Amino acid sequence: MPIYEYVCNKCQNKFELMRSFSKSSEPADCPSCKGKAKRILSRFTCITTNEYGDPTPVSGGGCAGCSSSSCDTCNN
Repeated sequence: MPIYEYVCNKCQNKFELMRSFSKSSEPADCPSCKGKAKRILSRFTCITTNEYGDPTPVSGGGCAGCSSSSCDTCNN
């Protein structure tokens, strides 16, 4: 089951929930204040090491692997 990230409309608490895909867009109950929370886009970075042991982003990472002509499309 996937993990989704939510933010509470009432207290702005950010939290994660493991939910089925069919319920991913439904509002979630905030664990802090029990207010309604909406799903937000989760961002993450994957780092590995190259042959010299230096940290290297996976798949080019960030804008290095982007094929867009504008950062407006990915909000980086």
